[in-house]
Parts: sequence; C-alpha cells; structure tokens
Amino acid sequence: MSDGNDTLIDPLHSGPFASDDSIQPTLTIMSGMEVGRVFTLSVGTHTIGRQAQATIQIAHESISRRHTEILVRPGGRTFVRDLHSTNGTKINETPIQNTSIEVMPGDRIRLSKAVVVQFEMKDALEREVQEDLYSSAVRDGLTGVYNKRFLHDRAEQEVAYAGRHNTLLSVILFDLDHFKQVNDTYGHPAGDQVLIEIAQRVHNALRAEDILARVGGEEFAILMRGTSKREAMLAAERIRESVSSTPVIHQGHPISVTLSLGVASLAQGTSTPSASSFLAQADALLYQAKEQGRNRTVGQTTR
Repeated sequence: MSDGNDTLIDPLHSGPFASDDSIQPTLTIMSGMEVGRVFTLSVGTHTIGRQAQATIQIAHESISRRHTEILVRPGGRTFVRDLHSTNGTKINETPIQNTSIEVMPGDRIRLSKAVVVQFEMKDALEREVQEDLYSSAVRDGLTGVYNKRFLHDRAEQEVAYAGRHNTLLSVILFDLDHFKQVNDTYGHPAGDQVLIEIAQRVHNALRAEDILARVGGEEFAILMRGTSKREAMLAAERIRESVSSTPVIHQGHPISVTLSLGVASLAQGTSTPSASSFLAQADALLYQAKEQGRNRTVGQTTR
C-alpha cells in the first residue's frame, strides 16, 4: 500500500501486473449481502456507491450514494480515494485521509462495518470460476433471475432503508395461473420453457435497479425501491398484459399464460413492517387476485 502521489514506475516493464494481459484488477465482496460477487475493473475511473449510476453499485444502506473512487492505470496499478462518504473508507483497517492510496493484491477495502471488498489481480479463468460460484449462490438455476434467499436478504435491506430514510418501496408478487395444466398437457420441458421465457419478458420490462426473483415453483417477486403503489400497480398491469397478449411457442404449439399479481407498498411516514411481513402482505394480495378469478392485479398500501 503506497500513497497515490508517489513517482510512477513504468507499468509496461516492471511491477507485479505487467506479465499477462489476461490478468485484470478485481474487487470481490467479502462481507455483507452479496458475498462472493466479483467486479472486474478496466482502465479508468470507477465509483463505488449505493446509487444506480455508480459504476459498482452495492445496494447496502451503509454505503453512501457516491462512496469511494477506484482509479485503474494502464498496467493495473490501482488507487483508492474516499469520496467524503458517511462511513469512510479504510484500507486494511487504516482510514484513508484525504488522499489516493495504491492497493496491492490481497488488500481489503472496508466501506462500512457491514461491507468489505478485497482487491485482487485475477486471470480470466479465476474470474470465471468466481463469477460462477457467486451466480450459483444467488441465482435461480433454471431462469437465471435471483433466488429466494437473495430476495429475502435484499428485502430486509430495502425495508430498513425505506424506514430509515422515509422513502417509498413496493413489492410485486406474481404467480403463473394454472401452471400445473401446462406441465400435464405439454410436459415438464414445456413448463420449463414457459418459466424461462416469462422470467425473461418480465426482466426486460423492469428498471435496472429492480430485483426480480423466483421464490417458488411458478411464483416470482419484484422488489422496487422508490416506487409508490400507483407506479407499482401500473408496472404490474403492464407485465400482466404483456404476458397474456403473447403466448409462449413450444414445438410449434402456442401456450397461453396469464398472471395473478399482488402489490404491497410502503407509504412514506408510516411504521415499517418486517421484511417477512411485507412480503407476506403481497402474498395475501396475490391470493386475493386468484380468488377473484385470476389474470388480475390486487394492491394495497401499508399505513
């Protein structure tokens, strides 16, 4: 670890990063909600922060909107600078004091009590293996969207953030209607194709910051930060209509699919429920939609 104002050594002819062009700087999350997630750093300036516009977004409430800057120079020399964050930035537990610090492989960058990332130089195979490990931990194996465990971890963070900062939050829970009939009529491979295609359609209709997860066999959830009940209801209806209007084609056979959706929203200035009760509210509204005839959306705001 050295001060970023030091005289630079020619990175093309010396230093630990010059021998292999496939080796790139990486940051791996070591603690917090997304343990194991890897970010590969290209030459240039990167911003770590909570906001969606950050180059490296870590959506934990302890992370400032613009928390830390990472500068990667040709050859891989990498420097870290705190951006006047609320909780500060530490390198190996030493606070950064208004300067840029060069990090070396193995150095740990603490962004808050809850979130630590580790700087490494990894080749393409190492990055691929690490990314596969992370993906298998947080992604649904069939559809590729987030899994139930990730959703619940993220919901706890988002509900806490909404309560602390008095912001809006909505969750959409939806279920494919009569999905058993699809499996019984066309077979399980057709059912899998339906789940994969519907998940992809919904994912394509969402904002980058929205979280789509599969939480059951044919049940999915969407977590939407900063979204009112009205906005979430409109999004749910767009999703419902887009799914029902276009069948899934399996081996030349059109399979019609409809959705039932429940929308729960947190209003500003209200007491914040637990994440589990917030999701349970959306689940109850989903079942109301089914009881009312399916292929519809039912919503409610917590007050």
